[in-house]
Amino acid sequence: MKSFRKYISEIAGLRFVYENLELNSSAGRKKLLKSQLFTKEFELTVNIQALSEIYDFIQDKKNKKIVSDICTTLNQVNDISASINNIRFNRVSDDIELFEIKKFCINSQKILKQISPFDFSLILLHDLSEVITILDPQNTGIPAFYIYSDYRPELAQLRKEKDKAKTPEEAENLRLKCVEIEDKIRENLSKQLANYVNKLEYNLNRLADFDILIAKAKFAVKFRLTEPKITKEKTIYKGLFNPQIKTILESQNKNFQAIDIEIFPFPTLITGANMSGKSVLLKTVALSQFMFQFGFFVPTQNAEIILVEEILLNIGDNQDELNGLSSFAVEILNINKIISHAKSGKKILALIDEPARTTNPDEGKAIANAIVEILTELKVNSLICTHYSGIKANKKLRVKGLQNISDNENINIENINDFMDYSLIQVDEEKAPAEAIRIAEILGADKDFIEKAKKEVNNI
Repeated sequence: MKSFRKYISEIAGLRFVYENLELNSSAGRKKLLKSQLFTKEFELTVNIQALSEIYDFIQDKKNKKIVSDICTTLNQVNDISASINNIRFNRVSDDIELFEIKKFCINSQKILKQISPFDFSLILLHDLSEVITILDPQNTGIPAFYIYSDYRPELAQLRKEKDKAKTPEEAENLRLKCVEIEDKIRENLSKQLANYVNKLEYNLNRLADFDILIAKAKFAVKFRLTEPKITKEKTIYKGLFNPQIKTILESQNKNFQAIDIEIFPFPTLITGANMSGKSVLLKTVALSQFMFQFGFFVPTQNAEIILVEEILLNIGDNQDELNGLSSFAVEILNINKIISHAKSGKKILALIDEPARTTNPDEGKAIANAIVEILTELKVNSLICTHYSGIKANKKLRVKGLQNISDNENINIENINDFMDYSLIQVDEEKAPAEAIRIAEILGADKDFIEKAKKEVNNI
């Protein structure tokens, strides 16, 4: 299964989510990038519950200072997994690794103290004070490390003698004796730390989780996301929006129109004029499903979402054309993958934009109808956008499109979206909206070209 790192380069809007996460630690960032989709209901439920706890915690204004302090400490938490593995496999740690472990334990203890008054179900930390005692024999509490003379009385004596050596040869001889003892101390420290490998690894994972949860909660607050509910019947979105596009529009003093939509265990057909937002809708549904199954809150006022094993798309963003495949070939491979996964018994969400749009209309319509038919038989949760008329589906929606345009209205490419109603209405007819020429005219296309196009339409 792909990781979050892989998906952020494939799923529109997910990179925006990642780049706006306020992750504090390298451990948290690494764990998020390596994370995979939650496909088991129990695991996702636990994660969403933990996120809800953190969300409520940071929303409480009286916790502002402690949240800031925790984030400052998390900023000092490095990924020490390599050092932990070295100890696990009986490798002797060097001074840098021992320093990193000591620093990690000090910060872990600090966060343990910071969160002790609160009850976070997922963030339970081991007490690592014993490890600190091993690596800090002078009890300084400072995140620094070297081979202290306190570890061996003879080391302290040798170091004094070396400092008073009368000849370079004597100093070098004493230095080598010190190095020999220091190596034995490192070996002994590594053996002692081996008893704490599991606790160190556990705390590293929990602190990475804590960092990720705080970042997700802050993102949810900033972009007004909602805690999703897991459902088994149908996916329901009330007020679904795209965080990235909404942010861009708001920076231009424009509004993003949120959408209400339901997704059933069969194809829902969506039609609408050009520029009516069908592709954006599919990408937003895809983004929300990925966010949901990566344990985020979702961009909507209310959401009940079906948990699936695979999220499969055919939205025209595939780059396989660069490998010599035509857009039609890429599309057929994507559709075949959807059908293959559905036939294997996997529970999937399929999002398909303009199937067979690059072939001739007669065959295109036949292919689109076949896709709808087979996904209906296989009971696939799916949305299919199309311009074709004559496509048969159990449920059909249409984007309202251009609305409330007066004769003296000056519409152009800069303001056309102000007159576009992106809401969905249920329809029964199989005929798709025919507004392409009208929109081309609004956008200022050549008048002779428009007139010829209108004549052709009238002759059809």
